[in-house]
Amino acid sequence: MPPIPRPNPELMTIGDSLAQGCRSLSVKAELCQQSWSARLAQAQGWEYIPPDFPRPILIDLEEEIRRLDTLTLSVDNFRFRGVKDRIRDNLAAWLSDPPDPDHDCFDNLSLSGALVYDLYSRSAGSSAATVRALTPQGADTPIALKTLGDLHISLNGRFTLNPARVPEFDDFTPLDWVRLRRPKRLFVQAGHNHGLYEIGSQAEDVSFTQPGGDGLHGGYWDQWQTLAAALAALPAEVELIVVALLPRVGAVANLEPREASRIDGYAPTYGPVFSLSTAILPGERLADIDRQIAQANDRIQQVVGGAAAAAGNAGRVKFLDVFSLLGRFDFKNSLDAGQLLPVAPDVAVDNRYVSGRFHLFPLNAPGWRLSAGGLQSVDGMHPSGCGYAQLAIETAKLLGLPAPDSSLLQTAFVEDTLLSHYPPELRAVTSLFQIARDLQRSNAFFMSKQTRLTDDLHAGELVQALQNLFHA
Repeated sequence: MPPIPRPNPELMTIGDSLAQGCRSLSVKAELCQQSWSARLAQAQGWEYIPPDFPRPILIDLEEEIRRLDTLTLSVDNFRFRGVKDRIRDNLAAWLSDPPDPDHDCFDNLSLSGALVYDLYSRSAGSSAATVRALTPQGADTPIALKTLGDLHISLNGRFTLNPARVPEFDDFTPLDWVRLRRPKRLFVQAGHNHGLYEIGSQAEDVSFTQPGGDGLHGGYWDQWQTLAAALAALPAEVELIVVALLPRVGAVANLEPREASRIDGYAPTYGPVFSLSTAILPGERLADIDRQIAQANDRIQQVVGGAAAAAGNAGRVKFLDVFSLLGRFDFKNSLDAGQLLPVAPDVAVDNRYVSGRFHLFPLNAPGWRLSAGGLQSVDGMHPSGCGYAQLAIETAKLLGLPAPDSSLLQTAFVEDTLLSHYPPELRAVTSLFQIARDLQRSNAFFMSKQTRLTDDLHAGELVQALQNLFHA
C-alpha cells in the first residue's frame, strides 16, 4: 500500500449533490469550487481541494439552454439541437481520459445522485465497473435514458474517488478515505435522493424515505444506522463532524404556488415549474410533508447522535439546520419582504423560481437582469451560488468560526452567471413547459416516450432523464 496522500487535512466532505455543489442539474469543476464547504474553507484560509473535473459530467444544462434558438421553438419542436453528439463527445472524452497527474485525492468526495449507502459502499472501482457495463461499445453504445443517471454518478465516482487511478485506492469508499486521511473536520450531507427530490422536482406525492438501494443495504433508516455507526467509529483525529439536515421541500423554488392566497403559510396548491409533470400538490399535503421532514430530521439527530454517544464521542457531532434556514428565507410562501436575502445594496434574492426581464435602464447598460428568485438554480431545487454561499455563512456561525467576508454573497452572485447574466432563453423554456403541461391536461399534447438518447429527443424528456439521477 502506498502512503495515504495528504493526511490530516483541515476539512473533508462526503454526501450527495448538495454537498458537491451541483447546480442546474450539472456538475463541473467551477461549481464544485463554489460549493458551501469550499466557500467556508476559502474564508478560513484552509487548503481544500474539490474535484477538478476537466469538463462537465455529460452535460452543462445551463449552456444548453443558452444555445437555444428561441425563434424556432414550439411545444412540439422543443429540442436541444446537437445535444446527442455533445453528450457522446463528452462521454468519449471521459472514457479515454488518462489519470489526473495533479491529485492523488480530493477533499470533497460528495457524489451527485448518491444515496445514503453510497457514502460507505461506492468506490472508484465499483463506479468504473458500472461505466464499463453501461458502455460495452464505448462512446458508440446506444444510451438508454433510464441509465443516464447511473452513468452520470459512475463517471463522477470513478474520477472523484481515485483521480490518479492508483490501484491500491480503487476500492476506497468516501468513508474509507475519511478514516485513512483523518481530517480535523468532516461535513456530511445526504439523504435527499430517496424521494425528497422527486417531491420537489415533479410535485409527486411519494415517500421521501423510500428504501432505495439494491436490496443489500436495507431501507432508508437502515442505511442511516449503518452510516451513523461508521461516523461514530472514525478515528479521534476527526475532531468535528457536521451533519447537514434535510431541507424544507415546501420552500424550494420549483414548487410554484398556483394561487395568490395563503393559508397557514401555504398556497392552496402547487405545481412544478421546470418539468413536464402535470402533478399538483395541495398546500395542506405539502405542509404535512414538511412536518414529516422535520420529524425525520429529529430522527437523524437521534440516530447519529445516539451512535456517537454509544461510542463515547457525542461531543464531536453538530447538526446544520438546513430546514430552518430555508424557512427563514421562504418569501415564496410568506410574501414577507423581511425574508428576502440581500446580496448587495440594490440586489436581493429570494426562493421564487429564478426569472429575469429586459431592462432599458440604466441607458448605458440595458439588458436582461434577474427580476425574481435567485436562491436556487435552474432546476429550482439545487441552490444557486448565493444559496451555497449562505450555507457557508450559516455553517461558520454554527461552528463559531470567523464570519466570511461581507462581500461573499455579492461575489457569489457575480460568479453565478445564471444570476449575473440571466439567460432570456430560460423564460422560453419555462413558458414552453407551462404550455405543454396545460396541453397534456387537455389531451392536446403527447410525449413521444423515447427510450434512448436521439437527435429528436424532446427537451422535456432529456430534463426528466437528468432528474432521474436524483431519484432512488
